[in-house]
Amino acid sequence: METLLKCLTELEKLKTVERGLNVGNRKESSAEHTWSCMLIADIVIDFIDEPLDRGKVLELLLYHDVVEVYAGDAKFNNPDEMRLKVQKEEAAMEKILALLPNPNRYKSIITNYEKRTSKEAQFAKAIDCIDSCVRNLNDPGKSTEDGFTEDLIRKKYTPYVSKFKFTLDLFEFLMVQLKAQNKL
Repeated sequence: METLLKCLTELEKLKTVERGLNVGNRKESSAEHTWSCMLIADIVIDFIDEPLDRGKVLELLLYHDVVEVYAGDAKFNNPDEMRLKVQKEEAAMEKILALLPNPNRYKSIITNYEKRTSKEAQFAKAIDCIDSCVRNLNDPGKSTEDGFTEDLIRKKYTPYVSKFKFTLDLFEFLMVQLKAQNKL
């Protein structure tokens, strides 16, 4: 029980990891981002033309940022953070694997997500990108002054959202909305 409690209390700390995006007058947590990705995926999956395993998609998203408990969030408009991202996340993964009762299962989930070895992992990554666009639409403080340019966002997200026609169409719609609100 003590080992399980240690695992649960450590992973619960994802709620305290701040991301670069705002929710009201505070930073969004990585746990909130995870929930939002899962919600978006559960809705958008019904618009995808090929069969995807909903449970597998939700599982991938549930764990996709758990390493941030120890590694923190890396903002892709910050070259210093991005340069250290892989190293920090690998070290964090080792710490998390040591906590989990079934480390091989978690490692398999994260490896699938990171390498996009399944259609579900490709979809989950596309949703991860879509979520940030939706969050920016809902942030009244979002402006063009944060360094997230249209060019940078397209360069980062297009390879992932383009794996499915619907996620690409949704991404393009979101980009138009962001520009219309002067957020890009």
